[in-house]
Amino acid sequence: MPIETAKDLLFIVLAFCAIWLTIFLSWLLYYWMALFRDAESLVRQVKNAVTKVEEVTHTIKDKFEHSAASFTIIAQAVKEVVMWAMQERAQKRRAGKKKISLQEE
Repeated sequence: MPIETAKDLLFIVLAFCAIWLTIFLSWLLYYWMALFRDAESLVRQVKNAVTKVEEVTHTIKDKFEHSAASFTIIAQAVKEVVMWAMQERAQKRRAGKKKISLQEE
């Protein structure tokens, strides 16, 4: 297949250009796909991180709510114990004063 005219040479050059254009577009498409795959992976990781942060905040919120409810119960119990201790102390003082007054008589 000898090159006889300029038109034959043009067709050969156009064929090589088409081959190089096809290779370039294939390479470009491959890198775009890789870029989008990495972007999708990054978005998935960010979603997972946000989900974990939401779970932690919900857990902390629940713990605070439960501890606040428990705290009121504990505070009430401490108040009752302190009141009981104060009453016992007052009774002991009264009993001690009665003993002193009986001894004086």
